[in-house]
Amino acid sequence: MEIELKIVAISDLLKPFTSKAMVLEEMYGNDTKRRLAIIISDMEAMCLRTCMVKKKSSYPLAYDLTAALLCEAEVMIEKAVIYKVVDGVYFSYIYGVNSSGKQFKIEAKAAESFALSFKLGFNVYITDELFEREQIHHVTPDGSGFSMPLNSVDTDMLKLELETAIENEDYERAAILRDEISRREHI
Repeated sequence: MEIELKIVAISDLLKPFTSKAMVLEEMYGNDTKRRLAIIISDMEAMCLRTCMVKKKSSYPLAYDLTAALLCEAEVMIEKAVIYKVVDGVYFSYIYGVNSSGKQFKIEAKAAESFALSFKLGFNVYITDELFEREQIHHVTPDGSGFSMPLNSVDTDMLKLELETAIENEDYERAAILRDEISRREHI
């Protein structure tokens, strides 16, 4: 089953400051909709924000060029589906039909799929299994704080968090982070 998503925020509150959180929410569901936070780079955040407000950039973005090329080639994009996360990177397939009617799918990062969806008007989904496993928990009442599964965070950020946990003498958290880093480095 696929769940349709929308971007509800791009957070500037992460460390290192070159990372942002793209916060996604299911479009339809119960009163308490599930959310997912995907760590993205500063550049991805800037491009997404530009695409979201349909603001014309002073220079053409790669997404503008890609959208123009797809339109010129008469390629129709049907949807994107986020289907896996590996070391904090969320992957999606973009599904489409080319001008001769042949269906295709191309792998892309989730942020790229969202940026292109703003340019071309297709929906982005996530598999229910992945959403259930990776959704954020323990959201503060004002929505500014939440916890994410370790799999959602890349290894460099885990190493920074490990240093912070040790400095704060939070050895239980440090052990969890150390074990996750070790697991990733020995795959």
